[in-house]
Amino acid sequence: MTSAFSKQEMRRNLLVEWLVVTVRFVQARRTAVLAALVALGLLTAAGFGYWWYQERREDEASRALARAHSTLRGEQPGTPGNPDEAMKRYREITQQYRGTRSAEEGLLALGNLQFEAGKMDDSIGIFGDYLTTYPRGRFRVMAGLGKAYAQEAKGDLQGAAKTLSELLDRDKDDAFAGEAYMALARMYEGLKKPDEAMRVYGQVVEKFSQTQWAQHALQRMSALKTK
Repeated sequence: MTSAFSKQEMRRNLLVEWLVVTVRFVQARRTAVLAALVALGLLTAAGFGYWWYQERREDEASRALARAHSTLRGEQPGTPGNPDEAMKRYREITQQYRGTRSAEEGLLALGNLQFEAGKMDDSIGIFGDYLTTYPRGRFRVMAGLGKAYAQEAKGDLQGAAKTLSELLDRDKDDAFAGEAYMALARMYEGLKKPDEAMRVYGQVVEKFSQTQWAQHALQRMSALKTK
């Protein structure tokens, strides 16, 4: 047997035929193919450039966040922290590096500091901004709780209950959902809605058995039954 293929056998070889067609196609449309390759190269370069830019922003934001944390704790060991300066730095991070992980964390820290300073309107606005800007954020439930607690501090129990209800509609399986359920039940108690409070406390007992949340919920349910 000979190892050489005849011309007729080569023409019957589908792979060879496909290669021939491809070469002819490229030769006939050389300009279009080159343009497509150039476009692909530009898209790849643009994608890499965007990735590099984002990584650089994340790195800069991370360093800025570390400085803000240091300001809050105290620049040097034994020195007191400066909450006002820390708030300023957190705000700068959220504005200059919006959309980064550090800006997300900084926004939550800013809301907490405003709450601790007794600036409830500012705290509500900041936590609300977090929920809008980072709808899938890592600290979504914490931000929702912060907003609800600030509303509660202002006496807006109805608003706090609405915030918590909307939060739990989406994040009922979050690690902090138990606290949100407990807060919602407390709001209902404050609104003189014992039936609603009992319902939510019951959900806590069912969903979070063997936790302190469940123990506290049982205590509140017992207290409500005696009223």
